Amino acid sequence: MTEAARLNILRTESSLRPLLERNFDFSPRPAQAKSSLFHLADDASFELIGSDASGGEFVLCASGQLPRRPLLFVSSEGQAGVIGRNLEEGLSTIIAIPFWMDCLKFSGGGQLVEMRRVIPLSEAEMLEDSPRFDSSRQVLKTRLELQPLIDPVQTLHKAVTELSPLFPAYGSDGSQFRTLFNTFTVMSNPQWRRKLSNSE
Repeated sequence: MTEAARLNILRTESSLRPLLERNFDFSPRPAQAKSSLFHLADDASFELIGSDASGGEFVLCASGQLPRRPLLFVSSEGQAGVIGRNLEEGLSTIIAIPFWMDCLKFSGGGQLVEMRRVIPLSEAEMLEDSPRFDSSRQVLKTRLELQPLIDPVQTLHKAVTELSPLFPAYGSDGSQFRTLFNTFTVMSNPQWRRKLSNSE
């Protein structure tokens, strides 16, 4: 499926919107939607395709030397980074690990091993809150024709690490947005720390 076809499905198929918003914190934005949150270096072009509940934005950047347009996420709290080499990879990551932001927040400054520790803890919480979210995941993967990622966490880590420096985002005051990696670890979360301590 082409990028244009996926974008059209995201934007026009109303049955997918509640699935995306409820379980994956992705709200599709219409074509021609504009951003006032940030700009790219040299005012490079980008296309706003979605937002999250806190006002963060998902955009496709001009590809430059890359084969296809990468998916960049810009948070409303001054962080930004590429989360997929292209639209398909970015959407596949979001749908495979809906708690991808937790993986980055509790990564200990970008440690892949720490990101992996987040997976069972966040997934258990998500299943408790939304026991049917996996069925939503399957519907989206099928309708958007998304190929499964061999290692979604490693794919996310690689995109943020290797591609983000190529697409720096800036606020209206000219300050550069920070990396999506945060310095917290799993043990920084009190609930997770208790759960891990009880399992020992």
